Amino acid sequence: MKLNFRTDIYLATAYQLAVALVLLWLSRLVFVIYNPETMAGGGAGEYLRLAAHGLRFDLSALAYFNSLFILMRILPWGIVYDRRYMRATAWVYGVCNSLLLAINLSDTVYYRFTGARLRWSNIANVTADGGAADALSLVGRYALQYWWVALAAAAAIALMMWLYGRARVSKPRRLPRVWIRLAIFAAAGLATFLCMRGRAGSGVPLAIPDAATCVSRAPQVNVVLNSPFTILRSLNRSKANTEPELTFFSDAELATLRNSLHTPAADSLQRRNVMVIIIESGGAEWIEPLMPFLDSLRRESLSIDNTLACSRSSCGGATAVLAGFPAFDPFYYMLSPYNKDVLDSPASLLARRGWTGAFFYGCNHGSFNIEQTAYAAGHRRTYSREDYPDGADYDGTWGIFDRPMAAYVVRELSQLPEPFAAAWFTISAHGPWTLPEGYDTSGFIHPERGPERGLEYTDRALRDFFTLASSRPWYRSTTFVITADHGNRDFRGTRYDTPYLRSRIPFIVYTPDGSVAPRQVSDRVVSQHDIAPTLLGLLGWDEPYVAVGTDALDDSAAHFGIHRHDGRYMLVDTRHILLTSADMRSVDEVYDAAADPEMQSPLSAYDRAAVDSLLRRGQAFMQDYTHRLIHDRLSAQ
Repeated sequence: MKLNFRTDIYLATAYQLAVALVLLWLSRLVFVIYNPETMAGGGAGEYLRLAAHGLRFDLSALAYFNSLFILMRILPWGIVYDRRYMRATAWVYGVCNSLLLAINLSDTVYYRFTGARLRWSNIANVTADGGAADALSLVGRYALQYWWVALAAAAAIALMMWLYGRARVSKPRRLPRVWIRLAIFAAAGLATFLCMRGRAGSGVPLAIPDAATCVSRAPQVNVVLNSPFTILRSLNRSKANTEPELTFFSDAELATLRNSLHTPAADSLQRRNVMVIIIESGGAEWIEPLMPFLDSLRRESLSIDNTLACSRSSCGGATAVLAGFPAFDPFYYMLSPYNKDVLDSPASLLARRGWTGAFFYGCNHGSFNIEQTAYAAGHRRTYSREDYPDGADYDGTWGIFDRPMAAYVVRELSQLPEPFAAAWFTISAHGPWTLPEGYDTSGFIHPERGPERGLEYTDRALRDFFTLASSRPWYRSTTFVITADHGNRDFRGTRYDTPYLRSRIPFIVYTPDGSVAPRQVSDRVVSQHDIAPTLLGLLGWDEPYVAVGTDALDDSAAHFGIHRHDGRYMLVDTRHILLTSADMRSVDEVYDAAADPEMQSPLSAYDRAAVDSLLRRGQAFMQDYTHRLIHDRLSAQ
């Protein structure tokens, strides 16, 4: 049985493209096996239906990635049969299609961090940390951690190139007539163009939102799509990093539902220091079992038990906490055209009255645009890995280990003019959860490498921080706010690997002098962007300001949490969890927040008036927020 076959150059090209297409199409199965929630409960038949719809998106990505290869093969000149020229086309094919497969397979694991197929904004955000060289280094480390994905990609690429080589091009004794070669060139070019666009007879090319028309439940769009396609369709940064301007109500109706212009009644601003600590991946569900120090501190603090992160990204969480408004995935504020907006964030407001703003982040300068976000939010002094004095404390991936960073933060805070408004973003609970060489983990519940160990190490760093800070003169006059950028995304296969529980984060307010009385608030659900107005309320801020969030301690407010999940919104109060349509105009699913926080069984019967009220509050929020964001109205100035 002969494994090789000879054919003309056009059939060989079609065969070789088909090989790449089939492997891209099949790689979708790896994605679904690792991320079964994207099927939303569908079985094998549903998968085949979605994969069939995905073929059009695969063809588009294939055409884009192979446009140079196709052009080289269909040129109407005899050089295309030259042996060296054929080797060059093989290299172009190998490089372009290896990249195609590697991107799609690597997003199998990266999806866990974003909750959506890769966008160009994700890549831009990663390369902001030290440029392409550091990004490649990071890819290498993750290739070692997720070795099976790297092995699958290598195997797929090897198979592709082996199958590619089975077709041997036969040079004809006489070239076809010129008009035939030109006709083939035109036809192949037109076919490639139509595949790129994904449709014929329409002025609009195939786009990411078109996947929504192919699915029965929203998460399935990630099965239909492929990652090379979503990257290509989001290359225009100005479009990829915008929010649609949503309108549900007239201005008069909106005014009856919410008001983001806060007019405080306070008349005595407390000149206290502010220290916000943002815990990387610090999901609320894991404080009690893994973070005993933080759990003990919480019991001596004001704790808002039900707080919802706005997104699954660190940059989104930092925007919500520091700037006071949400950055829903995959939107990145600092890469958007709105990054020039004037903000009434706590640090920027307090700076007008003499507070010193500072932000501590042990990563490289500009890592994931988080440092820039803090600067835009009023933290004019920033401290990154480059400012840290000892390179030996670098974890080899992200930045400075949390424990030595804790001591550094205390030292630098002690040199700041008071009052200060500072923030520290920890990093060690992020994979790959590296600890200092030789670090003793014998007292850990989980001494082996993993997310649990990372959280336990960060808890010890927090203990160090508060122990050291307690001896400093500024300690007792400081209001500490402890929260997280997002919940922990790494506990696969547990009950916490579900949209609501995964999104819950701590919101702890601790004052060593007891000026904020310890208590546990569990009768409401609040959002991550509510932290900013709550902090201003605790300080007694006494001037009008704009905040799309609500003071979490305002007992008269109708509190709720909001999070964007798989392209649609999750709205939560103490009774219900809603999943809305992507445009938030309708409710897709309703869950019992108390009885079914894992969101396993959608309700068929529920209090429609209460659900409609929650939906209207979410709609009013999104209309107010998007209009203010787009038109630079996030400040009362």
